[in-house]
Amino acid sequence: MKISERIVNSLLRGLFRILFKVDTSPLKEVMQEGPAIIISNHISIFEGPLLYVFMQPRPLIALAKKELWDKAVTRYLMNIWGSIGVDRENMSRQTLEECFNALDAKNILAIAPEGTRSSNGKLQQGKPGVAYIAHKKGVPLIPIATIGFENFSKNIKRLRRTPITIAVGPPFEIIQKGGRLDAQTREELIDEIMVRLALLMPQELRGYYRDHKGVFKLTGEL
Repeated sequence: MKISERIVNSLLRGLFRILFKVDTSPLKEVMQEGPAIIISNHISIFEGPLLYVFMQPRPLIALAKKELWDKAVTRYLMNIWGSIGVDRENMSRQTLEECFNALDAKNILAIAPEGTRSSNGKLQQGKPGVAYIAHKKGVPLIPIATIGFENFSKNIKRLRRTPITIAVGPPFEIIQKGGRLDAQTREELIDEIMVRLALLMPQELRGYYRDHKGVFKLTGEL
């Protein structure tokens, strides 16, 4: 890791501890070796950086919206962290190849399947790209829910630290590996993947997946 990245990560860890009350010990449950895909909910700009700086030195590469490369500060962060730019409406072949390469190098690939931030903290319907990547590479998926960022705006106005809860679920895998993945199966897979994430969240925040029933295309502890 470059000195500049270490400095940035250290500063961000300090900032997180000033702004938030957060216990990062659940992140120690994440497997320390081998490739995997982290799936996380997306409430604010903070989830990705929080996971990145507190999971070090475990290698982690995140998908990030390509617009973050338009501004100097966020472009600098994305580049030193080795993030992968993605068009949220249409995941390109180049983006997929970069994701495959990250997993082939035994990194953790972090993805927020909702694509865009939730305005109320409730889960939105996931996009199927992560299902295709997991199916293609046959790697474990690890759900991580961060809860509390939705209260940051009102707390900062009162000069209060915001409590953040991190929940890490058990790894799971897609039963069907290899072969063709049609559109219907992709939709079924992403819904089941998102249910694993929803189960880590309070009932009132499960949103689109509050009452979802799976069709058992995944394997792993529930």
